Amino acid sequence: MSAKITGRIVFLDYMRVFAFVSVLIGHKLSDQLLAFISDTSNHATLRLVAELVYPFCYGGAAGVVVFFLTSGYIITHVLQMESPVEFLIKRAFRIYPLYIVALLLEALMWNHLNNAPFAPLSVWIPRLLLIGDFFQTPHALAGVEWTLRIEIMFYAFMALLKAVGAFRHQKWMPAVLLGTAVVLFLLPQIPGPEVWIHGYFTLYAPFLLMGSLLYLAESGNADKTICFCAIGLMMVAFLALLTKLHPVWSQSHFAILALGIFVGFWMLGRKLPDGRLLRTASDLTYSVYLFHNWIWLYFSVCVDSWGIKAVPKNLQIFILLIATCYLMHKLVELQGIKLGKKVLAYYKGRKVLQITQPSPQVGV
Repeated sequence: MSAKITGRIVFLDYMRVFAFVSVLIGHKLSDQLLAFISDTSNHATLRLVAELVYPFCYGGAAGVVVFFLTSGYIITHVLQMESPVEFLIKRAFRIYPLYIVALLLEALMWNHLNNAPFAPLSVWIPRLLLIGDFFQTPHALAGVEWTLRIEIMFYAFMALLKAVGAFRHQKWMPAVLLGTAVVLFLLPQIPGPEVWIHGYFTLYAPFLLMGSLLYLAESGNADKTICFCAIGLMMVAFLALLTKLHPVWSQSHFAILALGIFVGFWMLGRKLPDGRLLRTASDLTYSVYLFHNWIWLYFSVCVDSWGIKAVPKNLQIFILLIATCYLMHKLVELQGIKLGKKVLAYYKGRKVLQITQPSPQVGV
């Protein structure tokens, strides 16, 4: 292992790669995978492998769960060291710049392909702020932005816990997180049935809490038995709610499979090999997630017109997708992170100046 590749939670890189591969296959290549499984002209062993892979990619659902577990784990980790304001500044500049660029490019694509008019500000503003469900605005990025709404709410929730001192008494955190999950379970579904994937916040937010519990258990900041029991209760509640809210999805084992994958890699921990290719793939996770579900159509049109006939169409689209996401990562995502660091440095400088500045003397 290169000496330069140190100090990173390597298993999370594997989880990020799994998440975007699962989502990509589930959203864009599921039909081809099913066709391969059902085609008896393919070797039985290869079809068996495809059958084993399919549940991990079904609708990309397992990838989404792993994405939330990963986020819950890493957010709890970074909040051990960062103040609430520092944390929120970093996260805002990590999430919003690339998200905004993706929204703008998607709008330009639909305008170019179908002469679709640009949405009014009444749609753009809540969409840009990731609060579209509160205003019943049409979903964007072919629907994937709903996960970011859960992320943003989780960031605010964890920053609040840090601000009120919960991280100074982390042995009680499992009770707080489990209590939060119980409240979500008892409340009416969020969002309501008027939204296309109703109840998604109620269903999936607890996976962020589970990721946090795994970190607390591993770090020894909370009792392991209590953490694992809380995770088990949350999973049972999820299965019950999923059956109630989305019966079709309740016929899949994606949640248990995702949790099993995450816990398995979590247990392997430092035994997993690190490397630049792994890190590069992991770094592309966010851009792939934001772009894949809508830009695939655009690249499909491009390949139909100018593609290489001898090369499989989906392979060409995939290469274009990865190249685009790499550019977006370098030109937008990383620049947003750098800008966030500058804003944070300015904030810290102002704070230090306020502390060190002498108080005005009061005349006698």
